[in-house]
Amino acid sequence: MADIHDLKIGAPGPFLPPWDNAMKNAKTIDSLGYDSMAFPDHFAGFIPESIWTPDITPLAVFQHSPHTYYELSSIMSACASVTENVQLISSVTEPIRRHPILIAQTFLTLDHISRGRTVLGIGAGELENIEPYGLNYSGQVGKLREALEIIKMVWNTHEPFSYDGRYWKLKDAVMSLRPAVDGKPPPIWIAAVGPKMLKLAAEYGDGWVPHTAKPKQYGEGLKIIQDHRKKLDRTGPFTAAFWKWCIIDDDPAECERLMKTPLARAFALMHSASNWTRLGYSHPFGDDFHGLTNYIPMRYDRKTTLDAIEKVPLEVLQEFYMTGDKETLIGILEDYVKQGLAHVILWNATGMFDLEKTRSSYKMIKEILEYVKG
Repeated sequence: MADIHDLKIGAPGPFLPPWDNAMKNAKTIDSLGYDSMAFPDHFAGFIPESIWTPDITPLAVFQHSPHTYYELSSIMSACASVTENVQLISSVTEPIRRHPILIAQTFLTLDHISRGRTVLGIGAGELENIEPYGLNYSGQVGKLREALEIIKMVWNTHEPFSYDGRYWKLKDAVMSLRPAVDGKPPPIWIAAVGPKMLKLAAEYGDGWVPHTAKPKQYGEGLKIIQDHRKKLDRTGPFTAAFWKWCIIDDDPAECERLMKTPLARAFALMHSASNWTRLGYSHPFGDDFHGLTNYIPMRYDRKTTLDAIEKVPLEVLQEFYMTGDKETLIGILEDYVKQGLAHVILWNATGMFDLEKTRSSYKMIKEILEYVKG
């Protein structure tokens, strides 16, 4: 039977300036005994800059823009070089900004730098990182499928090969870098939610790394993947992972207050309209809105965003965030483990919504880590 003490716990990898702090934080995460660091791959963030002001978020005093990210492979390689134990996970990249052969080469390079500790987390991508930069987001699931085929192909041969796909056509392509350890390339974890993506995760993935699902939904998604894997006769190792935003405090009233802050509500706007509808609400951006495929925050002015924030109900916030004291969060994690979760990445958002809660919340997250590690 699944046991919470077998659960692996990761933290967000440092992705913000200043550089010295980023390297210090990477060393700290490694020394505390976390199993992984997960790194976003973004040009743009999920918050409109129109509300990135001190009255909405105290972070605006220290960080001039919500769209501030170090480049993924550079920061992963730097963190790999100053750590010894943690896995380094892209959470997640995509094959629209990065050509599949470049992804294959980049992650084998990271595999060498980290001595086998790298995980390729990959998905179909977010519109906000694609369309504003002159790239074509259409057919994103098909592009991901072809990219996975190409990556697997190039990882399995050092000979020139050709590929005749709808989105990529390669002729006599070659990339002969080989894996660093035992000939095994990095595992591929796929961010998947919808039916097509879940099938893709089963077909090509060595792991699954969604976000925001409740335990029952998570278990249902994992069962779909497992059923597909059985049909495909895929029997190799498979990691059921999860990325979750959490708010932690000893006082339930404080958790609710933090959830209701404007910045917390703004992040919850990413929760797709289908989830709002299931809870009995209409999303302020429309009934067809999907946070990853429709949202370009840079195009939402201050009034539109603030009006939308006011319409975020408590039930949506409670589903989007994992909240409570240490014991409550441990209980929620146990529920996920019962559904098959093996590796969770906990994003402690508490201090983002109240800077004075930063120290106390990280202390409690550390206590959860220590409990799980037994």
